[in-house]
Amino acid sequence: MADETPQTPPPQDPEDILGSTVRQFIHATAAKSPTPGGGSVAAVAGALAASLAEMALQYTVGKKAFETHREALVAAIDKLRKAAALMQELVSEDIAAYSYLGGFLKVPAEQRAGHADYLSAVARAIRAPQSVGGCALHILEICDDLLDKTNPIIISDLGAAAAYARATVDAAEYSVLANLKLLPSAEEQVEHRRRAAEISLRADVLYRKVRAHMNSVL
Repeated sequence: MADETPQTPPPQDPEDILGSTVRQFIHATAAKSPTPGGGSVAAVAGALAASLAEMALQYTVGKKAFETHREALVAAIDKLRKAAALMQELVSEDIAAYSYLGGFLKVPAEQRAGHADYLSAVARAIRAPQSVGGCALHILEICDDLLDKTNPIIISDLGAAAAYARATVDAAEYSVLANLKLLPSAEEQVEHRRRAAEISLRADVLYRKVRAHMNSVL
Protein backbone atom coordinates (compact mmCIF):
# COMPACT_ATOMS: atom_id res chain seq x y z
CA MET A 1 0.00 0.00 0.00
CA ALA A 2 1.31 3.44 -0.89
CA ASP A 3 2.30 5.75 1.91
CA GLU A 4 -0.76 7.96 2.48
CA THR A 5 0.98 10.28 4.92
CA PRO A 6 0.31 13.82 3.68
CA GLN A 7 3.48 15.48 2.47
CA THR A 8 4.05 19.14 3.28
CA PRO A 9 5.50 21.27 0.49
CA PRO A 10 9.02 22.66 0.94
CA PRO A 11 9.81 26.37 0.65
CA GLN A 12 10.10 27.66 -2.89
CA ASP A 13 13.83 28.16 -2.35
CA PRO A 14 15.09 25.43 0.01
CA GLU A 15 18.62 26.85 -0.19
CA ASP A 16 17.48 30.10 1.43
CA ILE A 17 15.20 29.21 4.31
CA LEU A 18 15.26 32.80 5.53
CA GLY A 19 13.73 33.88 2.24
CA SER A 20 10.71 31.64 2.71
CA THR A 21 7.35 32.81 4.03
CA VAL A 22 6.32 31.95 7.57
CA ARG A 23 3.92 29.35 6.17
CA GLN A 24 6.66 27.80 4.03
CA PHE A 25 9.02 27.65 6.99
CA ILE A 26 6.37 25.90 9.09
CA HIS A 27 5.79 23.39 6.28
CA ALA A 28 9.53 22.84 5.84
CA THR A 29 9.92 22.22 9.56
CA ALA A 30 7.11 19.66 9.55
CA ALA A 31 8.44 17.84 6.50
CA LYS A 32 10.22 14.48 6.72
CA SER A 33 13.64 16.10 6.50
CA PRO A 34 16.32 16.64 9.18
CA THR A 35 16.56 20.35 8.36
CA PRO A 36 15.30 22.77 9.41
CA GLY A 37 15.42 21.06 12.79
CA GLY A 38 15.80 21.87 16.46
CA GLY A 39 18.84 24.10 16.19
CA SER A 40 17.65 26.25 13.29
CA VAL A 41 14.12 26.53 14.68
CA ALA A 42 15.65 27.61 18.00
CA ALA A 43 17.60 30.31 16.16
CA VAL A 44 14.39 31.58 14.56
CA ALA A 45 12.76 31.74 17.99
CA GLY A 46 15.80 33.61 19.28
CA ALA A 47 15.65 36.11 16.43
CA LEU A 48 11.98 36.72 17.19
CA ALA A 49 12.79 37.17 20.89
CA ALA A 50 15.31 39.88 20.07
CA SER A 51 12.94 41.55 17.61
CA LEU A 52 10.01 41.52 20.02
CA ALA A 53 12.17 43.03 22.76
CA GLU A 54 13.26 45.75 20.34
CA MET A 55 9.64 46.50 19.50
CA ALA A 56 8.94 47.07 23.20
CA LEU A 57 11.85 49.51 23.33
CA GLN A 58 10.70 51.34 20.20
CA TYR A 59 7.52 52.16 22.11
CA THR A 60 9.62 53.36 25.05
CA VAL A 61 12.49 55.42 23.66
CA GLY A 62 11.48 59.04 23.20
CA LYS A 63 8.85 58.94 25.92
CA LYS A 64 9.33 61.73 28.44
CA ALA A 65 8.95 59.40 31.41
CA PHE A 66 11.91 57.33 30.20
CA GLU A 67 14.18 60.10 28.96
CA THR A 68 16.72 59.39 31.69
CA HIS A 69 17.08 55.89 30.24
CA ARG A 70 17.44 57.04 26.63
CA GLU A 71 21.13 56.16 26.32
CA ALA A 72 20.59 52.70 27.77
CA LEU A 73 17.55 52.12 25.56
CA VAL A 74 19.34 53.13 22.36
CA ALA A 75 22.29 50.90 23.27
CA ALA A 76 19.94 48.00 24.00
CA ILE A 77 18.19 48.42 20.65
CA ASP A 78 21.54 48.21 18.89
CA LYS A 79 22.46 45.05 20.82
CA LEU A 80 19.11 43.44 20.08
CA ARG A 81 19.39 44.18 16.37
CA LYS A 82 22.84 42.60 16.30
CA ALA A 83 21.53 39.59 18.22
CA ALA A 84 18.64 39.17 15.79
CA ALA A 85 21.05 39.40 12.84
CA LEU A 86 23.35 36.80 14.40
CA MET A 87 20.43 34.47 15.06
CA GLN A 88 19.44 34.70 11.40
CA GLU A 89 22.98 33.78 10.37
CA LEU A 90 22.83 30.85 12.78
CA VAL A 91 19.62 29.57 11.18
CA SER A 92 21.54 29.04 7.94
CA GLU A 93 24.69 27.85 9.71
CA ASP A 94 22.84 25.21 11.73
CA ILE A 95 21.12 23.89 8.60
CA ALA A 96 24.40 23.80 6.68
CA ALA A 97 26.30 22.21 9.57
CA TYR A 98 23.81 19.42 10.15
CA SER A 99 23.32 18.81 6.44
CA TYR A 100 27.08 18.32 6.10
CA LEU A 101 27.24 16.06 9.14
CA GLY A 102 24.27 14.10 7.84
CA GLY A 103 26.34 12.89 4.92
CA PHE A 104 28.77 11.22 7.34
CA LEU A 105 25.95 9.71 9.39
CA LYS A 106 24.73 7.76 6.37
CA VAL A 107 27.88 5.60 6.32
CA PRO A 108 29.05 3.03 8.92
CA ALA A 109 30.60 4.47 12.07
CA GLU A 110 33.99 2.89 11.40
CA GLN A 111 34.13 4.37 7.92
CA ARG A 112 33.15 7.91 8.88
CA ALA A 113 35.44 7.92 11.91
CA GLY A 114 38.42 7.52 9.61
CA HIS A 115 37.50 10.47 7.41
CA ALA A 116 39.70 13.54 7.84
CA ASP A 117 36.72 15.92 7.96
CA TYR A 118 34.42 13.95 10.24
CA LEU A 119 35.42 15.45 13.59
CA SER A 120 35.32 18.98 12.21
CA ALA A 121 31.81 18.26 10.91
CA VAL A 122 30.76 17.08 14.39
CA ALA A 123 32.31 20.15 16.01
CA ARG A 124 30.51 22.43 13.58
CA ALA A 125 27.16 20.76 14.29
CA ILE A 126 27.72 21.30 18.01
CA ARG A 127 29.06 24.84 17.70
CA ALA A 128 26.04 26.19 15.79
CA PRO A 129 23.36 25.43 18.42
CA GLN A 130 25.86 26.25 21.15
CA SER A 131 26.14 29.74 19.65
CA VAL A 132 22.35 29.98 19.48
CA GLY A 133 22.12 29.22 23.20
CA GLY A 134 24.77 31.77 24.08
CA CYS A 135 23.09 34.46 22.00
CA ALA A 136 19.70 33.64 23.54
CA LEU A 137 21.19 34.07 27.01
CA HIS A 138 22.52 37.47 25.93
CA ILE A 139 19.01 38.48 24.80
CA LEU A 140 17.59 37.32 28.13
CA GLU A 141 20.18 39.39 29.99
CA ILE A 142 19.15 42.47 28.00
CA CYS A 143 15.48 41.85 28.80
CA ASP A 144 16.28 41.53 32.49
CA ASP A 145 18.19 44.80 32.45
CA LEU A 146 15.25 46.60 30.82
CA LEU A 147 12.52 45.61 33.25
CA ASP A 148 12.46 49.03 34.94
CA LYS A 149 13.21 50.95 31.74
CA THR A 150 10.35 49.79 29.49
CA ASN A 151 7.01 51.45 28.85
CA PRO A 152 4.51 49.60 31.10
CA ILE A 153 1.94 49.64 28.29
CA ILE A 154 4.18 47.29 26.30
CA ILE A 155 5.98 45.48 29.15
CA SER A 156 4.14 42.22 28.45
CA ASP A 157 5.92 41.97 25.09
CA LEU A 158 9.28 42.35 26.81
CA GLY A 159 8.23 39.50 29.08
CA ALA A 160 7.22 37.41 26.08
CA ALA A 161 10.58 38.13 24.45
CA ALA A 162 12.32 36.90 27.59
CA ALA A 163 10.17 33.75 27.56
CA TYR A 164 11.10 33.02 23.94
CA ALA A 165 14.77 33.64 24.73
CA ARG A 166 14.56 31.25 27.69
CA ALA A 167 12.93 28.58 25.53
CA THR A 168 15.63 29.11 22.92
CA VAL A 169 18.32 28.37 25.49
CA ASP A 170 16.67 25.01 26.27
CA ALA A 171 16.05 24.09 22.63
CA ALA A 172 19.61 24.92 21.64
CA GLU A 173 20.97 22.91 24.57
CA TYR A 174 19.05 19.82 23.44
CA SER A 175 20.60 20.09 19.97
CA VAL A 176 24.07 20.36 21.50
CA LEU A 177 23.53 17.36 23.77
CA ALA A 178 22.14 15.26 20.92
CA ASN A 179 25.39 15.57 19.00
CA LEU A 180 27.82 15.08 21.89
CA LYS A 181 27.71 11.31 21.61
CA LEU A 182 29.44 11.66 18.25
CA LEU A 183 32.55 13.08 19.93
CA PRO A 184 35.13 10.36 20.62
CA SER A 185 36.57 12.29 23.57
CA ALA A 186 34.73 11.78 26.86
CA GLU A 187 36.52 14.83 28.26
CA GLU A 188 35.15 17.03 25.48
CA GLN A 189 31.66 15.70 26.08
CA VAL A 190 31.90 16.54 29.77
CA GLU A 191 33.17 20.05 29.03
CA HIS A 192 30.35 20.76 26.57
CA ARG A 193 27.80 19.48 29.09
CA ARG A 194 29.29 21.71 31.78
CA ARG A 195 29.06 24.78 29.54
CA ALA A 196 25.47 23.95 28.57
CA ALA A 197 24.50 23.50 32.23
CA GLU A 198 26.05 26.87 33.14
CA ILE A 199 24.09 28.67 30.43
CA SER A 200 20.87 26.92 31.45
CA LEU A 201 21.36 27.77 35.12
CA ARG A 202 22.06 31.41 34.35
CA ALA A 203 18.97 31.53 32.13
CA ASP A 204 16.86 30.03 34.92
CA VAL A 205 17.99 32.70 37.38
CA LEU A 206 17.30 35.52 34.93
CA TYR A 207 13.93 34.25 33.82
CA ARG A 208 12.72 33.80 37.39
CA LYS A 209 13.47 37.49 37.93
CA VAL A 210 11.65 38.45 34.74
CA ARG A 211 8.63 36.32 35.58
CA ALA A 212 8.43 37.68 39.11
CA HIS A 213 8.49 41.21 37.74
CA MET A 214 5.78 40.42 35.19
CA ASN A 215 3.58 38.90 37.85
CA SER A 216 3.97 42.06 39.94
CA VAL A 217 3.11 44.56 37.19
CA LEU A 218 0.56 42.77 34.99
